[in-house]
Amino acid sequence: MEKLKEYIYHLLGQKIELKKLSDNILNKLPFLFRNSYEFYSTRISNHELIFLVLDKEDTFNPQQLRKQLEIIRNVFNKPVVVIAEDITTVNRKRLIDYKISFISPGKQMFLTELLVDFQDFNKKEDFRKNIKLLPSAQLIVLYHILHREDDLSKYTFKELADKFQYTQMGITKAVNDLKRMGLIDVIGTKEKSIVFENDVPKLWKQAEDLFVDPILKAVYIDKKPEKLLRSNTTALEEYTDMNPGLQDCFAIERNRFYQLKKEKQFTNLNEENGTYALEVWKYNPEIIAKGITKKNNVDPLSLYLSLKDGFIDERTDMALDQIIKKYIW
Repeated sequence: MEKLKEYIYHLLGQKIELKKLSDNILNKLPFLFRNSYEFYSTRISNHELIFLVLDKEDTFNPQQLRKQLEIIRNVFNKPVVVIAEDITTVNRKRLIDYKISFISPGKQMFLTELLVDFQDFNKKEDFRKNIKLLPSAQLIVLYHILHREDDLSKYTFKELADKFQYTQMGITKAVNDLKRMGLIDVIGTKEKSIVFENDVPKLWKQAEDLFVDPILKAVYIDKKPEKLLRSNTTALEEYTDMNPGLQDCFAIERNRFYQLKKEKQFTNLNEENGTYALEVWKYNPEIIAKGITKKNNVDPLSLYLSLKDGFIDERTDMALDQIIKKYIW
């Protein structure tokens, strides 16, 4: 149960206490339920919940469980959440279709009864930080969306690490992050690979609130390094009807930025003004943009994510809508 507590804390920023229900309370239930499941009470966001813990996934089927949960809810008069270590993709979909709340620790959380409260959590800074994707995980999702012809399920973890320029430990963290958010399944035993569960429109809808701004920070320089991709409003003209902005802006991956800074390769590096604006990115923009841009720009979806939460005028807002319509829907 510690894994369950840690998972809830990681996603929701809340430490919970689990109290096993006493026999006196459980005696209200039919013997079949008392013998098949473990029951705990807890509280999340001022809501009392009952956790129904399954020993093995093959001890239930969603349709049968749905009927049993109706009885259990009527007895306790509280929302019931199914806790299962492993749930197949098929059964996960059925649980969601039946609007059955469940938690698979480290993999996915679906709490239909508390949907409104979970939306309210988005107003809290600490909660928003807890549910964002790792930049490396985001890189994989955006690459998958824009390079649909390149089937990532054909790559082993080692090949993914080479492809996306991460260590094997780094790519494993990214994959675990995607799996935890319910965006992928991991298949295979000795040589594992990833499979995205949804088509692009559904995947985007599922992941959009999890994406991070790719920009770590912005600085200014008077002379730029070679082979940088254009970014910000400078890059909008390739993907939309909008003309480029007045300030030339470029993107650079953060490790390269700090290496060049260490080597004192920047002219008049500062945070206020300069000939060029330089965005320091959390992941390498060249990996996604290759094969997408024809004008040395960052990719359209990272561009969208870098602009959507900033101060933008009506023309820029319309341009961002064009990107989504063109590359997602």
